[in-house]
Amino acid sequence: MPSTMIDQIKSKEQNIKDLEHIQALLAWDQETGMPPAASEDRARQMGMIQDLLSTQLQDDHWEQWLSALEKTGEAETGAWYRLLKRRYDENRVLPPDFMSRFVEETSRARDSWLKAREEDDFKLFSPSLNSIVDLLKERCEYISCKTEPYDALLDLYEPGMKAANLESLFDDLQKELTPLLNHVLEHQDSGTVLAGRKFNSRIQRRISLKVLQDMGYSFEAGRLDLSVHPFTTTLGSRDIRVTSSFVEDDFISGLTSTIHEGGHGLYEQNLPASWHGTKVADACSHGFHESQSRLWENVIGRSRPFSRYLSRIIQAETGETLDPDLLYQDLNRVDRGLIRVDADELSYNLHIILRFRLERGLVNGDIRVEDLPGLWNDELKALLGIESSSDRTGVLQDIHWSCGDMGYFPTYTLGNLYASQLWDQLTSEINHVDQQIESGNFSEILNWLVEKVHSRGALLPSAELMKSLTGREPEASPFIAYLRNKYLV
Repeated sequence: MPSTMIDQIKSKEQNIKDLEHIQALLAWDQETGMPPAASEDRARQMGMIQDLLSTQLQDDHWEQWLSALEKTGEAETGAWYRLLKRRYDENRVLPPDFMSRFVEETSRARDSWLKAREEDDFKLFSPSLNSIVDLLKERCEYISCKTEPYDALLDLYEPGMKAANLESLFDDLQKELTPLLNHVLEHQDSGTVLAGRKFNSRIQRRISLKVLQDMGYSFEAGRLDLSVHPFTTTLGSRDIRVTSSFVEDDFISGLTSTIHEGGHGLYEQNLPASWHGTKVADACSHGFHESQSRLWENVIGRSRPFSRYLSRIIQAETGETLDPDLLYQDLNRVDRGLIRVDADELSYNLHIILRFRLERGLVNGDIRVEDLPGLWNDELKALLGIESSSDRTGVLQDIHWSCGDMGYFPTYTLGNLYASQLWDQLTSEINHVDQQIESGNFSEILNWLVEKVHSRGALLPSAELMKSLTGREPEASPFIAYLRNKYLV
């Protein structure tokens, strides 16, 4: 294949990446500093960038370029072809104005979601959500999925995943998690070191910065800001930003959010440099992306050795000595809570199952937006035995639906499963992992993840990558074993 054609494709890819990063910068500013009155201007600006993106993605030259790439016979170029062909097929069926309409609507919806949260009134968000659901249904029609409409959205985040497979997986998980949750709630120790203790946002930020630095997150290529809902965004190959949210009387929420987003940030900062500006320098799937954030947040960040490490940092920042064993209990307190992002490892996936069932019903046309608050409580009661008396702590708690990200929630649970399977492999290849965590030396752990996962980008689909690393397809048993070892042994 002529090098000039490779250069043309890479140039086009870089143009697309740059536009995506400009759009991400506008979204980052919207979440971290944009004044409320700017929302309409921002929606128009983001729609304009999306128009430019759509033009690039639907360029007439793509068929010629893809045909040439397909014939090279080189493994990495073949992976590049697979990724570009998939993206081209996803975009060529969409009308030129569809994505700009979608981006403008979700930009406005973010502000109506915020207002509805502030006033604790779902009705203020309902019209925007109706519009988003209609647009998602429209997108599914263009894609013409042969199974069910929701599968078309799942495939955007976890290629090849089907709702029927998730339903079976989630039913099995629910059967395992519910009795385990009940048992732990009956027997867990009530000892605590954080109850009633407050940490101001300045101290929480310093602790978060220290933990991110020790994890290996580069502040030369990133930064930490505040937002209503924590997130990670990529604004360039060397500009990976994370946000968190600090509440004085809930230290764990802010810390675990920071670690979670730091896991995402590390993945983005260590994607293959030789492929920067192309689809190969992406994560292989959102489930794998979530595996990195959940591995750092939970497997490492809620471990006993991490509690010892954390107690030293807290003492250095505050002068207070906290019992590491009690801190460990606080980090792993099990509760039937209302809020997903604050949920323990046993109940968290039940929150995901709730969202999966509701958004699947919305997209497939089985549920009306107006009925969501009541259906939310019905599912919450069935899954966790609790109800929310507030829209803010119920159907309005997550930003995802205002962004049009239906199909994303299941990747959190897939991330939990992948994280446990990866951790089993990591600890079989690295010695003295607990001692390294306790000392705050995460470099060998990060190096393993960079070599095995991050640096391989999207060269392999998620199932193939997992099999290449562990010798097995992705499976749930390592996650269940991890929970049993943690809570029952």
